[in-house]
Amino acid sequence: MVRKLSDMIVMLPGITGSVLQEGGRDVWAVSGQAAWRALTSGGRSLQDLRLKSGEPDSIVATRVIDDAHIVPGLVKIDGYTSISRMIGKAFEVVGGSVTEDHAANYIEFPYDWRLDNRVNARRLEQLVNDRLRRWREYSHNPNARVIFVAHSMGGLVARYYLEVLEGWKNCRALITFGTPYRGSFNALDFLANGYKRLFLDLTEAMRSFPSVYQLLPIYEALWSGDKYVRVAEAGHLPGIDPVLAADALRFHREIEKKVEEHQQNPTYRDSGYVTMPVVGTRQPTKQSAILKDGKVTVEFAMPSWIDAGLDGGDGTVPRASAIPIELSDAHHNSFVPERHGSLQCNRSVLDDLQGRLEQTQVRGMRNIRGPEDKITTTGQAALSLDLEDLYLADEPVTFRAKLLDAKQVFGKVQGLIEPVDALASQQTIDFNESEDGWAVTLDGLPPGLYRIQVRTAEGGPLAPQPVRDLFEVAGAGR
Repeated sequence: MVRKLSDMIVMLPGITGSVLQEGGRDVWAVSGQAAWRALTSGGRSLQDLRLKSGEPDSIVATRVIDDAHIVPGLVKIDGYTSISRMIGKAFEVVGGSVTEDHAANYIEFPYDWRLDNRVNARRLEQLVNDRLRRWREYSHNPNARVIFVAHSMGGLVARYYLEVLEGWKNCRALITFGTPYRGSFNALDFLANGYKRLFLDLTEAMRSFPSVYQLLPIYEALWSGDKYVRVAEAGHLPGIDPVLAADALRFHREIEKKVEEHQQNPTYRDSGYVTMPVVGTRQPTKQSAILKDGKVTVEFAMPSWIDAGLDGGDGTVPRASAIPIELSDAHHNSFVPERHGSLQCNRSVLDDLQGRLEQTQVRGMRNIRGPEDKITTTGQAALSLDLEDLYLADEPVTFRAKLLDAKQVFGKVQGLIEPVDALASQQTIDFNESEDGWAVTLDGLPPGLYRIQVRTAEGGPLAPQPVRDLFEVAGAGR
């Protein structure tokens, strides 16, 4: 049954998830193809996106990237089409966009992901102020509010708007998928050690983006000398601009301070928005770093002072980081064994999201929180997946998987590989069991962008959920 949608949903993508244009020309529009191919053909490069002063320039964000895309070593996103389709099928949707002024109750918010997230939060404020007013007038519902559905860094943009810019008064819920509320070590690895793949060097471009600094971990997880310290408080680090790092920490502290202030406000506590984080778990995730001899080495081991129950994450964002600080002791987060770039199109996650959105449209309930813990899988069998972002055409492609907490046999571990750009045929592969899990190595995959889904041969209610991710095979001679 298609339900009425009284509120307005705004969807925010993660970093690199928006098309960027300059003078009507696409400068970043990778969609449904291998980013490597796009960046090494047609003269396009992330170097074109380098910020000269950290301030907005003539480049603008025009639309959300719907399809899968990958920047190897930095980010992988399996598109946002699944979210928009689910919302369109479940609710009576009046679609709109940032470039159209008419009333709408579903809008995708592309933003310039290079910039300080404060800048994009202010642009989000302008959009909501205008479009929510229009939707209230059109729907004759002065009580309509906004619901944010945000992937990864998009959640930080929404949070700054909601807390620092006081947008909470107009918001019913914030639903986030893998938002790094406390940062990601992938960002530290990239900034400190650079990004060079063959002849493609994106290091200086990405180091000029304030947003990347705002993805740095904000807790004490960098081992320096004889103790753990915060990145922004560690002194000189290779590749890290100390001014940008310190300002990035202030960005998070601004939000934290406002949350603490707002929690003393009875109206905020009783009728403010609800945060519903979807947290990816049980995937190999970088969770700490060591500073030694002037070099930063990022590691998968957790800092010793963190509870072992928080180990792992979604492959990009540690489990603890995907939970806002004020919800550290709450129990209505959703946990799912899935990779970061596929959280927003995981079938179980989408079913849960639909249920939560439906619940927010029910009136007469004092405290809307949705179907809590519906997809929590703690203690249930789960799969973890480990693979590289980029493989060269002449090297073997190896995938590794582990079956966790299995109390029965589910048969072999299998992988379904399909090309995102349809240049090759779909194939199913069997993993081979080894002492430390399951693995398989392939040769001869044609260049292109691929999606892999790993599952057990036998299903059932106790079987682990499939895990998905993206990888790229670069063309020969690159």
